Amino acid sequence: MIDWLWAPILFGQEGIMTKQALQRKLTTIFYADVVGYSRLTGADEATTHHAVMDLLDFVKEVIESTGGRVLRYAGDAILAEYSSVVSCVEAAVSIQTELLERSLATPQDKQVLIRIGINLGEVIEERGEIYGDGVNIAARLEGSAPAGGICITRQVAEQVGGKIAAEFGNAGRHKFKNIARPVEVYCWPGEAAKKLRRTASRKQIAVMLSGLLVIALIGVYFAITNTPEKTLVQGVKIAVIPFEDLAHKPEQAYFSAGLTKDINAYLSRFTNLIVFAPGAVSDYRGDTPCKQIRNELNADYILTGSVRRDQKKLRVTTTLTETSTCRQLISPGPYNRNLDSHNLLDIQIEIAQKVAATLGSGDAPLFNANLQAEIRGKSPQSLESYDCVLLSYWFYENFDADRHKRARSCLESSVNTDPDYSLGWSRLAFAYIESKKYNINPPEDWEKQARSAANQALSLDPGNAWAYYALAILTQMTTQDLSKFRGFAERAIELNPVDAFVLADLGTWMGYAGEWDTAKEWVSRSMQLNPKHQSWLWQTWHLYYFYKQEYEKSRDMALKMNLPNNYMVQASLTSAYALNDEQENAKKSLTHLLEIRPDYPDDPRAPFRARGMPVDLIENIMEGLQKAGLEVKPIQ
Repeated sequence: MIDWLWAPILFGQEGIMTKQALQRKLTTIFYADVVGYSRLTGADEATTHHAVMDLLDFVKEVIESTGGRVLRYAGDAILAEYSSVVSCVEAAVSIQTELLERSLATPQDKQVLIRIGINLGEVIEERGEIYGDGVNIAARLEGSAPAGGICITRQVAEQVGGKIAAEFGNAGRHKFKNIARPVEVYCWPGEAAKKLRRTASRKQIAVMLSGLLVIALIGVYFAITNTPEKTLVQGVKIAVIPFEDLAHKPEQAYFSAGLTKDINAYLSRFTNLIVFAPGAVSDYRGDTPCKQIRNELNADYILTGSVRRDQKKLRVTTTLTETSTCRQLISPGPYNRNLDSHNLLDIQIEIAQKVAATLGSGDAPLFNANLQAEIRGKSPQSLESYDCVLLSYWFYENFDADRHKRARSCLESSVNTDPDYSLGWSRLAFAYIESKKYNINPPEDWEKQARSAANQALSLDPGNAWAYYALAILTQMTTQDLSKFRGFAERAIELNPVDAFVLADLGTWMGYAGEWDTAKEWVSRSMQLNPKHQSWLWQTWHLYYFYKQEYEKSRDMALKMNLPNNYMVQASLTSAYALNDEQENAKKSLTHLLEIRPDYPDDPRAPFRARGMPVDLIENIMEGLQKAGLEVKPIQ
């Protein structure tokens, strides 16, 4: 029988069959596949076919423009190779970031996304194709990647370490079908690695139990644990609707909003629960129809509640509803307590525990006594201090100057009466930063005070994500030291990876710093966590397209933000109009800009300079403003 692994087979002149040595080489293998292709085709065959063809054409274009070579299509999959590992991984991150951006406006069940696997290995090369274990490992990695994500081997991770902006998380060692040795896997986004690592652990446990369980049961277990992910985010999805303030006092609205936000944060500690960001549910109320929330957010459960605060008493009621039937499951509470910071914390933790237990959360971190003690150790000694923190969050709803002044004054007093409250110090740091950022009566030494407050917060709690977040923004505003800025920002994200607001804001500041790939990645992740995000998140793409001198796209992103009273956005929109040769629109936009900010011509670079944006980008914006008719003095 002929061994077809030896190819081609040649016959010599003597009629004796000979074998030619296989041609082998070391290469970087790129393998991608469309997620849920059969499901999408079954739902809408024609639309899916066109969408997949467009997607594959886009992937092919990126691969070929970045030094790769497309080898073949296989229906909804694509195989390619690169001589450069770094170029391959950079292209993969660029592809996924762009596809995630494109999918943001599409319902999750209709999104066309891909998974990518990348391996560095030896392959057999013949007739323009590559074969062997190197290709098989890349395919197995693709199957393990999250929708919209990338999995790579340790060898690839070592080659790109320190050379690319994207960060890959270690997902541990995995045994793949028909691959002799375990493969150490790294994933992007980084948080996907945790889920894959848990999957590997469950598989190992199943193997250990193989002598005790019947083979059929093991087969069922693996069928469950190996189910492919269908969307970018996985797990039981719960929407925590803003609790109703039964007192109906506008001046106390921040309290019920803040209490809801903290319950949301505690539930987010359960890693197998997907908790929608507060911004995603801010427009809903307790009487919003269950079916509406289910259809718009694709939520599995809804937590609603009410708060009544009367001087020294607090009453909190809650209801958990399952959305497929709109049936109420449990009603943790009602809680009637004396109003102080410790009782309030007890209520929040108990609600989160009961909800998580009802939903069958497996990791249950909030049931851990040590963690509860740690949380209580970081809590304020007085309710007044907690009030001040909630007031500071309230400012973000509308960026009202009076709200900022009220919160800042409150925080300045609270850190004196409650000096061991780390979160209070970090929020005070932000108050000083925001006073400068939004020009709301900033103190002359705002920078010194902000840095001092942030450092004090970290001295009290080295794990305070908000303090690192404040230091990141402060660094970019004052020194433009990119390495320090990135270090602080990445630490903040590492400590609090599911806060959509922090991801979006730090991603936007990454864009201000010119770190466009990281900026788009972080803001895109925020948009996935918060499908009903605020329009300012498009600022990153507005400025990115401006930087690329694609002024029409930049203009469209500014209009998509629809922030007519934000003078910084209106200034860059005016410039985009002018540089896109839309002079009439540019003049109208400039007139509006001067109406909302009459003093803007005094220092038109100020809002861009305050965010540490690159000088060449600022001057490009100034060029457009000049073209629109604004007198701009030369840079000093």
